[in-house]
Amino acid sequence: MVKSTTRKSAKSDRRRYNRIARFYDLFETPMELMNFRKWRKMLFDLIKAEKGLVLEIGAGTGKNIPHYPSNVVALDISEKMLERAVRRAKESGKKVDFLLADAENLPFRSNSFDVVFTTFVFCSVDDPVRGLREAFRVLKKGGRAYFLEHMLPKSRFLHPLFNLLNPIFRAFGPEINRRTDENIQRAGFQIVKEYMLFGSVFRLIVAEKPLDSVDEASGYSLKRSESSDSSNFRRFIGQSLLPLRLTQLLR
Repeated sequence: MVKSTTRKSAKSDRRRYNRIARFYDLFETPMELMNFRKWRKMLFDLIKAEKGLVLEIGAGTGKNIPHYPSNVVALDISEKMLERAVRRAKESGKKVDFLLADAENLPFRSNSFDVVFTTFVFCSVDDPVRGLREAFRVLKKGGRAYFLEHMLPKSRFLHPLFNLLNPIFRAFGPEINRRTDENIQRAGFQIVKEYMLFGSVFRLIVAEKPLDSVDEASGYSLKRSESSDSSNFRRFIGQSLLPLRLTQLLR
């Protein structure tokens, strides 16, 4: 039986994204048409050269699914977002293992995945460094992580403006003044390539988990009172057991 991986603040995050799930794609349509779509293709042109088991953290409504290689596990904190992702997978004929889980407390064993990737996720995770450390932990040593993210620009002249506007954007979910490039390194990754996509605000970062790295858990463990009934997870998946391949990865 799969445990629900929730923090106290994760419950409010889940409620927020459940509320906006049906409008989410419509809200992002202009950005998808202008840039996001081509940046996603750029990301997967890099990922398709990788082999092994792939994890997407923060799959949302499944906009990346049409680009997925085989052997992908996709997770998100919102069941309403994932319901839409499941429909996308069926429409595109992609076989994907979906999981309802929190980026800051991944339910997998250390060194489980060959590739980890995110698209516009760590602007919203409450504790981005902890979430990135979890991504680092579940990635195999020598494996690569790909982060398509927006963040604080490099130009110090723009920092006051981004800091001023951040509370407005945060009311809708994302933060615009995250130093995600620095957070990736703080989590233990080594950045091997950084693509500037729109100035230095939108970037595609390729990072590696060093072969000599030491794995550490996030230091967060669920209290009994913080766990929710896993029946919600089972109803969402539509089955009582995950594929054997995936259950062997669970902590």
